[in-house]
Amino acid sequence: MSSVTEQGLEFVERCSLGAAPACADDFKATVRLFGFSACASGAWAGVGRGRRSRFFFVEWPKDWLEFYETNQFFQHDLLPIEARRRTIPFWYSDIISSLKFTEKQGELHKEFLNYGWKDAFAVPIHGPGSIQGLVTLATHETLTLSSKDCAVLEMMARAVWERCRTSENFGMFDPGWVELTHREIECIQWAAAGKSDTDIAVLIGVKPTTVHFHIEQAKKKLRVKTRTEAVAVGVLHGVV
Repeated sequence: MSSVTEQGLEFVERCSLGAAPACADDFKATVRLFGFSACASGAWAGVGRGRRSRFFFVEWPKDWLEFYETNQFFQHDLLPIEARRRTIPFWYSDIISSLKFTEKQGELHKEFLNYGWKDAFAVPIHGPGSIQGLVTLATHETLTLSSKDCAVLEMMARAVWERCRTSENFGMFDPGWVELTHREIECIQWAAAGKSDTDIAVLIGVKPTTVHFHIEQAKKKLRVKTRTEAVAVGVLHGVV
C-alpha cells in the first residue's frame, strides 16, 4: 500500500494526463487521504469592480457555503486576502495570530470555529498580468503534516489548478466572458509572450495595423483597458 505522500505524487502524474473534471474529482478524493474534508479552487483577474473570477470547483458543505455567500464573506476572507500577497502555501492557524481582524473578519473567524473547522491550508498561485489563483483545503481534524506532505499538497494543488484553468468552459465563471475570434486569441497569446504589434505581424503574416485592430477588438469585447488586462483575462479563461 502506497503512503499518503506517494499517493499524492501519483495524483500529480495522473493529473498531467487526465481531463479537468476527472482530475478535480481525483484531487478531492486524494486530499481526503491527508485528512482534509473540503476543498475549493479558483482564480481571478483584475481588482475592485473590474475583477473577473472563475471557480473550478467548490466542495464546501452546502450549509456553510450558503452562509458564506449570503454574508458576502469573500471580500473579507483572510485566505484570499493573504493569498494575494504571498507566494508560498500557508496555514490559516499560522496567520491569524499576527493579524488584526475587521468586524466582518472576526465574525467569519468565530463562525469558522463554531462550525467545527480546525484549520485550512492555502496554496496561492500568481500568473501573468493581474491573474491570481487559490486552492484551499479545510479540515475538521487537528492535522500534523510533515514539510514533505505540505510540499506534495502544493504540487497537487498547482497541478489540478493548471489542468482546470487550461480547460476552456470548465467550472463556473462570470457571465461577462465572451468568445474571441481565432485571430484575436492568437494576437493576445503573442502579446502575452511580450511581442509587439510588429513582431506579431511577422509571426502570423499580417500587417501591424491588423494586429493592433485584433487586440483592440479583444480589449473591447473583454471590457478591459490594457493589453496586460486582456492577457490576464485570457489566461483566466484558458485561451492564453
